[in-house]
Amino acid sequence: MPARFSRFIPVISLTGDFILLNIFFVLGFCISTGQAFCLEPIYLLFFIYLNVAWLILVFVFGANKINRNTQKKSILFSYIRIIVFYFFLFLMFFQLTPLDYYPRAFIRYLFPLYFLTLMIFKFGLFYLFLLYRRWGFSFRNVIILGYNDGTEKLADYFRTNKWHGYRFLGFFDGRKKKEIIGDYSALKGFLESNQVHEIYIAAHAIPQTQLQDITETIAEFPIKTRLVPELGNFSFKTTELIQYGTTPVIMVHPGPLSYWYNQLIKRFFDISLALIAIVILLSWMIPLIYLLSLFGSRGGVFFKQRRTAMDGKEFTCLKFRSMRRNVDADRIQAAKNDDRVTSLGRFLRKYSLDELPQFFNVLLGHMSVVGPRPHMLKHTEAYRKLVKRFMLRHTVKPGITGLAQVNGYRGEIKSTADIKNRFKYDVNYIENWSFNLDIKIIFITVWLIFRGKLWAY
Repeated sequence: MPARFSRFIPVISLTGDFILLNIFFVLGFCISTGQAFCLEPIYLLFFIYLNVAWLILVFVFGANKINRNTQKKSILFSYIRIIVFYFFLFLMFFQLTPLDYYPRAFIRYLFPLYFLTLMIFKFGLFYLFLLYRRWGFSFRNVIILGYNDGTEKLADYFRTNKWHGYRFLGFFDGRKKKEIIGDYSALKGFLESNQVHEIYIAAHAIPQTQLQDITETIAEFPIKTRLVPELGNFSFKTTELIQYGTTPVIMVHPGPLSYWYNQLIKRFFDISLALIAIVILLSWMIPLIYLLSLFGSRGGVFFKQRRTAMDGKEFTCLKFRSMRRNVDADRIQAAKNDDRVTSLGRFLRKYSLDELPQFFNVLLGHMSVVGPRPHMLKHTEAYRKLVKRFMLRHTVKPGITGLAQVNGYRGEIKSTADIKNRFKYDVNYIENWSFNLDIKIIFITVWLIFRGKLWAY
């Protein structure tokens, strides 16, 4: 039986964390101050605090949960979160004690250098185990019971992700297809004559009359069993198994933003960016646009409209007024060469400057900087009838910009295909959210604004 060392990866990873942490924060301090001085009781307390704080953050953000299925981006973003919170805990200690530590200028370089070294270690470890498994060590033989589109995708995952160290042996199913080893009656003989480490069962694809015999057969062997659920339209990224008494229930999470720590990170970023935009841009743009509007339509600086927010609630969305007052404002979207748009409004809309007051919505918690764009109430009701699962986009806060917008789906919706494609991007964003994705969308948005290419009119 091949040696399997996957269970040691979290231990090796965490051990490396503490070795690097103590080299940078403890040994570095001791070298700079003198051995005897750095071992005074107050400094020893600080060193213990640093290690305990890191350990707590590792477990809070799940960085200790490293297994065959861990991806590089999840490692990166976990440790970005950890290092940010660790920095605040680091500074907090000095607010509670009179301790003198590294000079501020030194701390400025200490954290980036530590984080860089840590990431080199993490990715080095990642590729070390990748090579180890590609050389044929620490693999696991797996089979799948039940053939359908879902299990075919799972099999493809096993075939293409060498890092995970899975060797897919084939399917068991009643049909005659490629890679199907045999029907369910052949399962016992196969397990007796082959080394199988894990079995994946798609119970919904197996006749109920045969399912009991299959489970009894598997129980005769020391093999890990995994269930492949059929979630239908609930194609979310994360699920959680919870117990109601003795009954297991699968709880579906609508993506990474269902977790409090991701919400906290996103909210902190939203508030910071909103304050910057309000102070640097809106503080002078509002009076300027007010003065310019006196020579134009005199309709006022702001346009207010009720739109759909998170959980289907309503909120008042703010924009700079770009149209003359009209009775169709809450029913009909702006179209190309729309005669309702003023000359000033045309300039604002071309460079998406009319959206800037929504930073006030962000600050108030109605919106996020990045997210699915909010629709007029009338359009929400219409689109939810056209697109299945449309209200899924309202499980997160609406955004000033979003993944759909930077991919060309912004402004007037001319056809059913437009809203369906926009919805696909919104779902993709919800299910694959990361802080890095938000940053990427913001940079692309700014680039498109400067080019005047956000498809606005």
